[in-house]
Amino acid sequence: MKKIFVLLLLVFTIVSYQLKAQLNCNASFSSQFLNTTTVKFNSTDTFLYTGLQHTWIFGDGAPNSSATSPTHTYSINGSFVVKHIVKPYSNTNTAYCTDTVLHTIVIAQETCNLKANYYSTQHTSSPLIHSYLNASYGFTMGDSIRWTFGDGTFSYDVNPEHTFANAGVYNVCLRIKKQLVGSTTPCISEYCKLDTVRFNCNIKAYFSNSSVSASTPSTIQFTNQSVDVVATDSISWTFGDGTTSMLSNPNHIYTSPGTYNVCLKVKRISSNAGLAPCVSIYCKNIVINPPEPTCNLIANFTSFRDSLNTVPYTYHFNNTSTNLVSTDSIRWTFGDGTSSSQINANHAYAHPGIYDVCLRIIKRNTGGTSSICVAEKCYTITVSSLCNITPTFNWSASIFNHKEISFRNPTFSPEINTTASWNFGDGTTSTMWNPVHNYSQAGIYFVCLKIQSSNCVRYKCDTVRVVEPIPSCSQISLYSFTRSFTNSNIVTFTPAYPATNVQYTWTFGDGTGAQTTTATHQFANAGNYTVCLTAYRNGSCATTTCTSIPISSNNYCNNVLLNFNDVRDPLVPNRITFMANANTSDQVWTITKIPTTASTGTSTIHSNNPTYVFLDSGYYRVCLRGIFAGGCVKEFCKTIHVAQAMPFTTSCTLQVYPNPANNYANANITLAQPQILYAYIYNNMNMLVAQKQQQGFVGTNVMSINIGSLPSGIYTYRLVHGKDVCSANFIK
Repeated sequence: MKKIFVLLLLVFTIVSYQLKAQLNCNASFSSQFLNTTTVKFNSTDTFLYTGLQHTWIFGDGAPNSSATSPTHTYSINGSFVVKHIVKPYSNTNTAYCTDTVLHTIVIAQETCNLKANYYSTQHTSSPLIHSYLNASYGFTMGDSIRWTFGDGTFSYDVNPEHTFANAGVYNVCLRIKKQLVGSTTPCISEYCKLDTVRFNCNIKAYFSNSSVSASTPSTIQFTNQSVDVVATDSISWTFGDGTTSMLSNPNHIYTSPGTYNVCLKVKRISSNAGLAPCVSIYCKNIVINPPEPTCNLIANFTSFRDSLNTVPYTYHFNNTSTNLVSTDSIRWTFGDGTSSSQINANHAYAHPGIYDVCLRIIKRNTGGTSSICVAEKCYTITVSSLCNITPTFNWSASIFNHKEISFRNPTFSPEINTTASWNFGDGTTSTMWNPVHNYSQAGIYFVCLKIQSSNCVRYKCDTVRVVEPIPSCSQISLYSFTRSFTNSNIVTFTPAYPATNVQYTWTFGDGTGAQTTTATHQFANAGNYTVCLTAYRNGSCATTTCTSIPISSNNYCNNVLLNFNDVRDPLVPNRITFMANANTSDQVWTITKIPTTASTGTSTIHSNNPTYVFLDSGYYRVCLRGIFAGGCVKEFCKTIHVAQAMPFTTSCTLQVYPNPANNYANANITLAQPQILYAYIYNNMNMLVAQKQQQGFVGTNVMSINIGSLPSGIYTYRLVHGKDVCSANFIK
């Protein structure tokens, strides 16, 4: 009886447990990432009754699972809703329950964004040793890396240093492999480029010099003392007077006194074809002293008062004497019992007054003793009472118009009738105290404020920068190019306006291209190639610029350098002198406005190192075509920007005489105070063809320019003094 009771109690307990499980079914679950794409789902039902049915829906369209704790791998990235449903296998008993739980799973696989890149530099101790810097994008220290140097060797270092056995051109490659998380396929990127290794160049050119005898001081003997020179090396001398020599130890006679830059060039040709030669050049100045000079010394000077008045009554005296040399004896007397021996003197007077200031110059002989050549000049200056006004101003550009500049004048003056005068640096003025000025074009302007009271005049000048607006869409595809110094078939192309928000696409005309900001390309064959740059800024801005690039087949042209510098005139910024950096006597220049229209056209100048006046601001493509010895023809182009065109505005008229002129063009100008006079003659293409500078004095001055070598035609004579420009046309 006791056993039957125990058995009934056990059955009752089991039935009660099953009924509890049936009445408390729970579909809750947890998730565990085994990797970035594989997830294990664990049912967290505390009863785990075996009579329950599990249904898993993974949210990515994959077949459902009936496992209690399934594992599932997702094939794509994304956010997925996972559903877990729990219910009994039999639903005949209403006591059974059903439960559903939803969780969100986010899958993010790693993508391949690796891009191999590197830079190389030549070691300072030996040109055969090259250092390589890994500049790859997306590279981490755990990635697999392998360098091949093109000579059969390799390295697994991140930034290796490699010693080449011989000079030459090697194809150096960097290969990087990254194992992506969540992917069985590795990410691989490889970058290769040619690396030129030069031979050791230990030649050091050097020479000494001495006069042959005291009776012939202009005959100089040059002694070649170069180091590591062999008999097959090329020797060339330039004596600074337009003559040369190929002798090892030449004697040279100078026909005129002066300072001559003498250079010795030693060159050894490399046995490796295509590599630059080993060259060493040594230069120094040789001074040929003139005979005892005649007395053509003219003393003169200008003076002006210090505008800051940091020391009261301070004056600056500028020595403008003619035929003055550094060995001459100089003495200033300031009329107050003091003196100075400086070339340009500054002097602070103790009190206001009238003072006689004199400059006396004594010319020295070559031995250092004084000669009978003496010149003296005196002026009377009036030192007035101290002016306590300190002009100042500041400026700001409008946020709506970058050319609209507001000037604020906080200058304090104790006098009510103090006036302000502005010169905005573009030929316009104003008498308002706080003016607002609109500049016609961007550029750098020298703005001056003049404050004047009854007995005081003071100036304040400063530069004002009117910024250029963002380049237009048609300008972002402009570019320039330069050729390699060692191989003219290697050309580097650079956008005129490189920007991070612009996508650049290059096509080189030979079936290849690039998608980098700056591109370097080697052309395999000679010919003319049309190189195009397409610049894409956004959906409404895409533009293309194409240029024909000539590639020469002459091997010796590879060592010919052709480029040029553009030198801006500090007084007239739209007057530019182009200086060729090449040993060619035949230069052809073309200047084209960008963008080109029917009214702008192209100016062609057949002249060496011309000076050109641009009549409009903007962008210009300037090309130099040079013809070298042996028929080698090279062309170099670049885009320049003329920020501020300042056409000559005539503030006075001239009368050039005689007109027509033959040998000299003369003009008269009357000055109220001493000033430097600048005279320029331009042809009908605005090219500067003659110029002259001289000191102007109070009264009538005659400026005469030699035009005997100019061809017949119509010319413009412009004379500049201070801020005034006088102009006239004449015929030769």
